[in-house]
Amino acid sequence: MFLGLPNSGKSSFIGAFWHVVETGEIDAHYKVTTQPSDREYLNALRASFLNCQAPERTKTDFVKNIELSILDKTSKEEIELVFPDLSGETFSSQFAYRKITDDYIDQIQNCNGIMLFINPDFVKKANLIADSFLMFGSEELSNNVEESASSLVPWDVKMSQTQVVIVDVLQMIFKYITKPCKISIVVSAWDLIKNMPLAENIQTPAEWLSRELPLLKQYLDANNASFKYNVFGVSAQGGSYKEDENDIISKLQELVKQSERICVQHESEITNDITIPIKWLING
Repeated sequence: MFLGLPNSGKSSFIGAFWHVVETGEIDAHYKVTTQPSDREYLNALRASFLNCQAPERTKTDFVKNIELSILDKTSKEEIELVFPDLSGETFSSQFAYRKITDDYIDQIQNCNGIMLFINPDFVKKANLIADSFLMFGSEELSNNVEESASSLVPWDVKMSQTQVVIVDVLQMIFKYITKPCKISIVVSAWDLIKNMPLAENIQTPAEWLSRELPLLKQYLDANNASFKYNVFGVSAQGGSYKEDENDIISKLQELVKQSERICVQHESEITNDITIPIKWLING
C-alpha cells in the first residue's frame, strides 16, 4: 500500500523505481522479468523523471493498480508486486470526513506492507507554546485585544499538522490491517534535508523523523508489536525541478545514467538503489 498526503512524492518514486528496475542501469536489488501489459501510466511517470518535470497530480478519484513481476537478483526469487496508486487527497479526505470506501478497506486488508511517504517541503508543523507566549503575552497585543481578535483566522481542518493527519490515518485503518505490518517510511526530497544549513545536526532519516515528527514516531514505537517500521531518505528526482533551478536541472540531464541521480539513505549508508525501501518490506 502506497500511503501519503498530497505532494508527498509517491508518483516521483514510482517513476524512478520503474526506470531503475526496467532499464537495469544500476546494480539494484530487483529487475523486471515480465513487462506488464499496461505500461502507459508507468512510462508517463518515467518520462517526467527523465525530463526533470514534476509528475502531474493524481486525481482524487483516480486509482491505478500497478502490478509488476520482479526478480530478486540475490535469491533468484520472482516476486509479484501489486500496489494501488491512490491520490494524496484520498487520505486527506479520510481525515477530514471520517469516511473510507469499501474498495479502500479491501485494499488495506490485502496489503502486507505499507510505503508511507512524507515530503519535508510540505510538512505542516506545530506552533510552539513558546511562540504563543510571545504572541499573546506582549503588551502591544494586550492593549489591542479587539483589533487582534478581528484578525484571527477560524480554524479549519486543512490547518492540521501533518503528523496528526498521518497518525489519524493509521489509526483509522489499524483494525483492517493484517498484523504485524511493516512500514517503510520514505522521507522524500531528501536532497533538501542534506543541503540545509543545519544538515549537520541530522545525520540519518530516522533522526529527522524523531526531531520533526515526534508524535508519529511515538505512535509507531508504542505500537511496535503491530507496526515494524524503518526510515529511508529518498531523493527520487535528484534535485529541485523549480524554474529558478535551471542549472541543477541541466546537470541532472547531463548524466549518462539517469538512475545515478537518485539518492537513497538508510541509516548512514547512501546508494542510488531506489528499490531498498521495498526490499526491506519484502524480506528485510
